[in-house]
Amino acid sequence: MTEELKKDNEEIFPFLQGERIDLVAQNSKWIPLYCKWQNTPEVRHYARMVMPSTPEDLKSWFEPPAGRGTREGVSFTIYHKEDRCPIGSMGLFRINWVNRNAFIMGIIGEPEYWGKGIIGEAAELLINYGFTELNLHKIYAGVFDPNKRSLRAAEKLGFKQEAHFKEDLFVDGVYVDMHQFALFKKD
Repeated sequence: MTEELKKDNEEIFPFLQGERIDLVAQNSKWIPLYCKWQNTPEVRHYARMVMPSTPEDLKSWFEPPAGRGTREGVSFTIYHKEDRCPIGSMGLFRINWVNRNAFIMGIIGEPEYWGKGIIGEAAELLINYGFTELNLHKIYAGVFDPNKRSLRAAEKLGFKQEAHFKEDLFVDGVYVDMHQFALFKKD
């Protein structure tokens, strides 16, 4: 973790507040950090970011949707309260406003925070937001076989497997299975 991020004393405005982390609006000043996460091999591996990203690519995140009145996603930065720094991203994507469903995705970009249950806390905040504020009916999660941590996280969060796609993704030179999970508002 870069020391300049830990020394960031700028006031943070949490959108969703958790115990150890907050979900805050993505900030254009963190574009170099988002770019680092998307290009770091061990971070991007399970998120399946197979093409390199540049800061210019990521600037488009902060532009309003051209010609479209409705957003197709909402993204947050995972902000660690005690360490006072951004450590990952979490969002709802491919939001279908008619059918009331979306996909959830998250990454912890700083490896020293892996395996500490932070993505689970962030997911709980986002799921609650999706069901109570966005009025979603169903939230999907896609996980491929080698990603054991994400498979366990989906199950711990109450997601149920809906589909198993054989040899669906090309990862590390082989085709691996993809599991699609879903969580309903009523659950």
